[in-house]
Amino acid sequence: MGLIAVASAALTVSGARAQTAAILIPGAGGPVPIDFLMRNTNAFSSAGVEAFVATSPQQAVALSQKLKSANRRVFLVGMSRGGMMASGAVAAGAKVDGVVFVSTGLNAVRQRIGSPSRLPQTLIVHHRNDGCDRTSPREVASFVQWSGGRARVAWMDTQGREPPNPCGPRGAHGFYMQDGPAVRAILSFVR
Repeated sequence: MGLIAVASAALTVSGARAQTAAILIPGAGGPVPIDFLMRNTNAFSSAGVEAFVATSPQQAVALSQKLKSANRRVFLVGMSRGGMMASGAVAAGAKVDGVVFVSTGLNAVRQRIGSPSRLPQTLIVHHRNDGCDRTSPREVASFVQWSGGRARVAWMDTQGREPPNPCGPRGAHGFYMQDGPAVRAILSFVR
């Protein structure tokens, strides 16, 4: 099933029903083809993970509850601003087995979730040279410490030329569009 641009409901982007489901929450631009998660949806289905797209914490919560009621493993995967929405979904009671924060501002995530006891198993995927002022790599170590063993990190070291917008999908924030290592880390975590 292809990606359909609908803002009011969660979208299914891979057709086969799998035991594991990933709720993908794209960055500030929404579910556009250049977003890291949107440009890699086929990788999820190829790995046997059914992918859904949510564009709000409320959608993610509702979808997680529906999927968990069908006895499925469910993971939230949020990119940048989508990671903030994922943390809002966790704070609102999303039923998930884990969460992935990709290039996300982790101090704000910590504030939204409030207590490490509310944090599910977590993977942080971050580039060491992310120059976005809202997603500093300096926040990673303190978040991992705060998590009390619930969070681990997959550091990315891809190389490229920084574009004018350090928070966009073409720079270190978006792994210079060299997605393989980040996608492999996410799939290893959710499988």
